Amino acid sequence: MSEKDRNPRRIRSVQHSCALLRAVQQHDGATVSELAEDVSLSMGAVHTHLATLHEEGLIVKENHKYRLSEQFIIYGDYARNNSDLFRAGKAVADKLAEETGESIHLIGEHEGLEVIFYESFGEKAAGTAFYIQNRQNPELHLHYSAAGKAILAHLPESRCEEIIQRYGLVRRTEHTITDEQTLLEELALIRERGFAQNDEEAIKGVRAIGVPVIGKDQAVIGAISLSAPTTRLQGDDFNDTMAHRVMQAANVIKINVETKTSPL
Repeated sequence: MSEKDRNPRRIRSVQHSCALLRAVQQHDGATVSELAEDVSLSMGAVHTHLATLHEEGLIVKENHKYRLSEQFIIYGDYARNNSDLFRAGKAVADKLAEETGESIHLIGEHEGLEVIFYESFGEKAAGTAFYIQNRQNPELHLHYSAAGKAILAHLPESRCEEIIQRYGLVRRTEHTITDEQTLLEELALIRERGFAQNDEEAIKGVRAIGVPVIGKDQAVIGAISLSAPTTRLQGDDFNDTMAHRVMQAANVIKINVETKTSPL
């Protein structure tokens, strides 16, 4: 590999603008001075970047604070609507939510983090306000959710190790797995039985079951999961009945992807 291949060219100003966009999202709106401190740029440089982003319609200013513009809704909808997981899984998620009454999630992976493609809430669904707020979290880790673990278990071993090394195993609750060897043993179990479990590892009082959606080339497309309070998701429901229903749903999504069926 040549030196050029190892060190591809980058446009530094674009990197700074992207860092500012991430900072604005994390702060949920921020002043020039707050952003300058966050991204380690001068206030003048930050102001120039923000002025350019504002001119391009990506940033708006309200009461001396900058926030992301509605333009990102257009970009986000375009990206989501063109994903196989969303197109093939939305109707399946809605049906499972209606039949079980619980919370159903379609989850993907991007840059080693969890991406929420879609959520559907049944009539008994609990914690919906948390899930809606959670969509704004820029760093949702894979190791503490059922869908995330289902994805991790089916990524190439080198990719899984890379993600663990990059982000670590942060603790979300007292039940979160934070030991790498323990996690790897669980991922092996997930591959063996076909589904993952989250036993209050992301939210206290909530359990979840996640199943990967695997493509023809054995690459993981994403995962579908069901979340419910521990009082409802326990015993055979947690270990068998609901797991079987989520596995059936994942298989339908897989078939939809393979046959290019998109029942939105």
